[in-house]
Amino acid sequence: MARPIKKIVIVGGGTAGWLSAAYLNRAFGRKVDITLVESPRIPRIGVGEATVPTLRTTFAFLGMEEEDWMPKTNAVFKSAVRFNDWRKPHEGRESHTYYHPFFDVPEPAVRNYEKPFHKRFGRGVSLAHFWLKQRLAGDTRVRETFGDAGMALQRLCELNKAPKPLPGTDAPDPGYRYAYHFDAALIAKYLRDLATGRGVNFVSADVTSVTVDPRGVIEKVVTDTAGEIEGDLFLDCTGFRGLLINQTLKEPFVSANDVLLCDSAVALPAEHQEGGLRPYTSATAKPDGWIWEIPLADRDGTGFVYSSAFTTPEKAEAKLREHLGGRDYDTAGNHIKMRVGHNRRSWVNNCIAVGLSSCFVEPLESTTIALIEYQLALLVLHFPDSDFDERRKARYNELMVSAFEDLRDFIVMHYKLTDRDDTEFWNAVREAPIPASLEEKLTEYAESVIIPDGSQLRLFETRSLWAILSGMDFDFKKAPPSVDLMNDAAAWEMFEQIDKEREIYSAGLPSHREYIEALHRGL
Repeated sequence: MARPIKKIVIVGGGTAGWLSAAYLNRAFGRKVDITLVESPRIPRIGVGEATVPTLRTTFAFLGMEEEDWMPKTNAVFKSAVRFNDWRKPHEGRESHTYYHPFFDVPEPAVRNYEKPFHKRFGRGVSLAHFWLKQRLAGDTRVRETFGDAGMALQRLCELNKAPKPLPGTDAPDPGYRYAYHFDAALIAKYLRDLATGRGVNFVSADVTSVTVDPRGVIEKVVTDTAGEIEGDLFLDCTGFRGLLINQTLKEPFVSANDVLLCDSAVALPAEHQEGGLRPYTSATAKPDGWIWEIPLADRDGTGFVYSSAFTTPEKAEAKLREHLGGRDYDTAGNHIKMRVGHNRRSWVNNCIAVGLSSCFVEPLESTTIALIEYQLALLVLHFPDSDFDERRKARYNELMVSAFEDLRDFIVMHYKLTDRDDTEFWNAVREAPIPASLEEKLTEYAESVIIPDGSQLRLFETRSLWAILSGMDFDFKKAPPSVDLMNDAAAWEMFEQIDKEREIYSAGLPSHREYIEALHRGL
């Protein structure tokens, strides 16, 4: 008879390891013994980490309050991603910029609107379809991108506004979705303290060997200072090394560098930009890659993502420092070789890879932690007993590959829509092969058939697709024929309502800096 899993051993710390420990401890309490083994020799790099709104739900599950954890991790809010120069400048402009804001859910709701759009036209028709109809008709009354037309958030980002009012004030609350920026090393420390305070065992030691039985089941890990640590279930959170899943169990890694060319990055801390604390991540395209800028409460986290086929680490770091214009700290750059792709299976026997040891797409849309969240939720849903049922593992692995491929397509889409042809890198990006799944999606998108594709992850709803496609000047062929048969009045009423919200929230919400400073003072 199968017995319950009694002991979980997590190898590797960082965000993946400590979030796993805290999450599983919260789910199972003291019914399952959890031990995390982390090497004291692997330094924690305090890079700025950007997230997506799913983390709010995960942190709420962990019982984490913003007033407590945000000041301790130099965290700030994130309302959008701002893309700079991903296309050629047009219409006499010096640069091309658009936003991917975190849209409201469910689509297409607008707060305080007396006649909800879906009650007039049904839930299958989106305000975006009417926006597209008017853009294709050349109507200059609608805004240039749906990311701007569909909600007021872009204007709030440009004004460096917080996504919500200060507690205790009578300022209007838009109820917007938002995410966070935080210091990766500090969030790992916070999660470590949270998990160990609730009973997770922490072992600071190096794993020197792994004992595997003839069936390929991991029995124990052997450490340099803490002896042998046995377990029923092992989580590999060792990052790109894949100590358990790849090095020990020899599970093959499926590279995605054929469609995603960037394989390297260099990170640097920097002083804040002038003009206020930005509530968004910046992604600025450069001749050989792109630069991220992630504001934190005390500084900016920055980095240059590039392809090693087109530039060197030294040149990449020099380009990053040049972009920062003297804001960079006088510290060595943190050079990272990225492993882009996924394990053929993330769950093998009694070992599950979580985080970078499982899969990775480049950080363009801040999906790394969201994938960890998804894996942990899947693990709890598919949690095994000592039988390690093959159907559970197969379903888990199937869902993980599906999630990876969905996010891969979303990221590749950003590159495939560019018209940049100024460098060898951007020419190679445009000429790179495209996944068949994305090719099919883009064909549908051209006909404005933009619906969820069935992936269980669904990080980015349809409005996100509209924001990216419209921001990148996608060649839409037509709006849905049904929209031509409908009265436009309700759509124009909603656009007017969004314009009113833009004015109300721009005037009423506090600056991002004001909110964060109040948060550090204890609100």
